[in-house]
Amino acid sequence: MSLKTPLSLANPTDIRSFPRELHLNILTYLRATDLSALQRTARCFNNREMIVAVVEHYAQEVYPSDLTEGYMSPIVAGEVKSVAVVAKKGGRKGKEASPAAATPAGAPAEKVLTYEMLRNMEMLVVARVLSRPEPPLHERDSCFYVSKSWCRAALRWLEGQEEERKEKEERRRAAEEARLAAVAGTPKGKGKHRKHPGSSGKKKLSRKEQRQRERKMSDAMPPWSNINTDIVCEHGSVKQCSTKSARARRRVMDKQAWKVLKRLYPDSTQLEAGGKAGVHGCLMCAAEAETAKKAVADKKEEEKANRKKPLSCPLVRGFYTRSSKGYPSNCLVPAQPVPLGSSLGTGMFAPMQSRTTCPLKPGVYCALPRSWCHRWRKYIKTGEGGPIPAPDSNEVLCDAHSLPLVPPHLESFLRGETSTLLAGSNNAATSAAAGEGAANLPTAPAAAAASANAPADRRGADHAEALQALRAAGLSEAELHAQRVAMAGIEENLRRSFIHDIHEVRARSDSIGQEQEQHSSVITNEQLDRENRVVVEILTDDEVTALERWWPRQNCTYALRFAIVEGSPSEGTDIVWSTAPCRECDPSSRSSDNYVVRNRLQKRGFR
Repeated sequence: MSLKTPLSLANPTDIRSFPRELHLNILTYLRATDLSALQRTARCFNNREMIVAVVEHYAQEVYPSDLTEGYMSPIVAGEVKSVAVVAKKGGRKGKEASPAAATPAGAPAEKVLTYEMLRNMEMLVVARVLSRPEPPLHERDSCFYVSKSWCRAALRWLEGQEEERKEKEERRRAAEEARLAAVAGTPKGKGKHRKHPGSSGKKKLSRKEQRQRERKMSDAMPPWSNINTDIVCEHGSVKQCSTKSARARRRVMDKQAWKVLKRLYPDSTQLEAGGKAGVHGCLMCAAEAETAKKAVADKKEEEKANRKKPLSCPLVRGFYTRSSKGYPSNCLVPAQPVPLGSSLGTGMFAPMQSRTTCPLKPGVYCALPRSWCHRWRKYIKTGEGGPIPAPDSNEVLCDAHSLPLVPPHLESFLRGETSTLLAGSNNAATSAAAGEGAANLPTAPAAAAASANAPADRRGADHAEALQALRAAGLSEAELHAQRVAMAGIEENLRRSFIHDIHEVRARSDSIGQEQEQHSSVITNEQLDRENRVVVEILTDDEVTALERWWPRQNCTYALRFAIVEGSPSEGTDIVWSTAPCRECDPSSRSSDNYVVRNRLQKRGFR
């Protein structure tokens, strides 16, 4: 009957009255598992001819023939002895069909196809589709993307299903052989070589091999319904990823293979490999990523601008850009020349000589811990560490009296005993080493220096006297010319070699000076930490007031302040502290050393 034949039915809504061709087309939209459930629940679909027609339609019309070739072979579909066995499995209870009734004498052999064979055919089709190579680059305009993780999961699951089918088939065959042997009364083997009923006869796996096999098949889960669920974005297009990540996460499949997978897994999202979206990914995701990236950059710029707002004040900027000296250079007292005695005459002055007085101008100053200054500069520059809280005055207070402890390096600098604030006691050694290195520079020979600095007329007279002496010795003019050329070449070579030696020694001395400077800076920092409990920097009162505007709100202010008051010329300057410092406690870091007292009585048994 054709599909175009009009329906003349008593009850048009009865599905059993539909034509066979219509039933066939409807059933080919279902999977093997769905068809098997329908066969068990609906009597009208438990028809042997219809089952065979459905399986053949799948093999010839639905799937390409090159993918279904060999689906009826025993290695794929399994072994079926007769139609009676199949009819017995699919029929109702109490109605067992005999082989003679199922296959009458002289009748042609009837095809034996089941929905289990259809399921094996589906797995065979999936395995062959996934084993196909990817198409070349020039043919990928009409291709589609498939998730590689889904492909791996599907192949792993197919492998596990194949192993289970083989084991089931071996157990069935062994049981059949044991039954036939029991009926015939001729059991195979004797003694210990006799097979147990239902045993396949294969060598039993060891426990280690069994655990390895179970571990290998433990994650063999059925592949998910949407093939591209891990490579599709929220907009239904290909996810944005790098080229390397794209090669690792997705593969290209031709149109025919994709149609087969789409029919088996209809919930899958179709992703075309050609076009801008397929090559570059989802354009909407790219736009959102760029927007988010720009928002992050704008937020960073805004945070940077807010973080560097204090630098708009010249006083704060001066403190931020201050060199490693640790004090404001504009507050230094200029060096004054010291007049000499009357032995050199009135109005004659000697070179600048330092005086042991306070090097800072009169005014109010504040001493901040150097560690806090370092963290503050680092936060302003990079934002590392988050907002810095206000400096804590407890760092410079003694534990016994809660009074300020003046660091030794600060006191030495204010008294004029050291030339720099952040310096240790190795300055003299460093300067002596520098002077020694400068003294090691080569100097020109005395004769060469004298000849180079002599006047031109004097050198000309010496040359004329030498020529007259050579002529008196009987040398010709040609020999005199040759002697002059030779002497000039010797002098030029000596001069060049001397200049080369000077440059080489100077370069060596510069490198040695840089290494000594780096080493001295390391030594200075270590010595400062070793000799001082807290290392501080000096700020003016205006700089501290400007910094306090950007400090978090607090009830008290930093109190380690001092004033330099100018006194009489004979007395010099005085240093007045806002709070009298503690002179009883040790301000150096030696006071924080931990000492271990050995208990001598413990050896004698007193505990």
